[in-house]
Amino acid sequence: EFSVGMGRNLRIDEVQNHSIVAEDSGFSQLTFIDSQNLCRDVYSMMTIAALNTSNIKIGHGVTTPSTRHPSVTANATATIDELSGGRAFIGLGTGFSAVLTMGKKARPVTELRETIQFLQKYMNGQTATFKNASMNSEWIKKRVPIYVGVVGPKALQIAGELADGVIFSGLHPEMVKWNIEQVHKGAERVGRDPSKIELWNRTLIYIADKKEDAHREVASYAGTGLMAKYQVLIRETPEVIDLRNRIEKVQPGLLEEIYQLAKVWNNYDHEKTDAVHSRAVNQRMIDFMHLTGSPDRICEQIEMLKQLGVTNISTTVFTIIDKKGMMKEIGDQIISRFSN
Repeated sequence: EFSVGMGRNLRIDEVQNHSIVAEDSGFSQLTFIDSQNLCRDVYSMMTIAALNTSNIKIGHGVTTPSTRHPSVTANATATIDELSGGRAFIGLGTGFSAVLTMGKKARPVTELRETIQFLQKYMNGQTATFKNASMNSEWIKKRVPIYVGVVGPKALQIAGELADGVIFSGLHPEMVKWNIEQVHKGAERVGRDPSKIELWNRTLIYIADKKEDAHREVASYAGTGLMAKYQVLIRETPEVIDLRNRIEKVQPGLLEEIYQLAKVWNNYDHEKTDAVHSRAVNQRMIDFMHLTGSPDRICEQIEMLKQLGVTNISTTVFTIIDKKGMMKEIGDQIISRFSN
């Protein structure tokens, strides 16, 4: 399947037509960013999308317990689910731009576990506990799918234990394998079948005659993904040390380039075209994160990801100037080749 993320720099009156184009282009899921200092309200965008589409599934890309209590997330999402005829899902993370722009840090992974468990029980109509407070909903009786967008090994493993799907980034086969290994480790720890977990690879598809033609519109988002990884790569745990060794082996010098990128990063340039940090992003950094170039080359890479176990190619249009035009091109030249 293919999904698409939007909302970083859309006006609220643009959400309707962009959502319609996403559905008409063949995307199966549509996510909206939840970052209160950078974009419009996520539930307003989700509501507009729900009212103007009929098949595409709608969720966050992603929300966080750092800014919304999980009962608020559950209640709002269940309302969207009712409005859309059962098409809503929760995209959940520990926090990136939403918390960094407040001068805070992402929530600990223990809270991620507690949040997922709370949401699953609460939305099933049961009494659930979060931070020692027990509560239930008077009306929610149906749990929606939960997809967890995370980068660290412990969080990936928790997602493997509990979530319906996992959203991770990084296109290089070694990066993909490492992500999937962590998810499977968590699943196997609790006796869960790893094949039942949906694996979304969050990237950016940009169709162009030459990769160089895509640089301006994709470099910033590549930097965003690499900065999220930087927060993990600087840790000294066995899993992260293994990841650093594997990256250095297949992409010598890339780690140092990521560390240099961190020096010019600005939280408000997150997912923004022509961000200052784009100048520190080179072609191999883009190739490490994104699918750019001719349709044939992009499809070859998607086939490779499929063979590794990826079940959903999750592109974004945050930094793309002609968002609707690119979604239509992806539908015509990429999604159509993978349709059943």
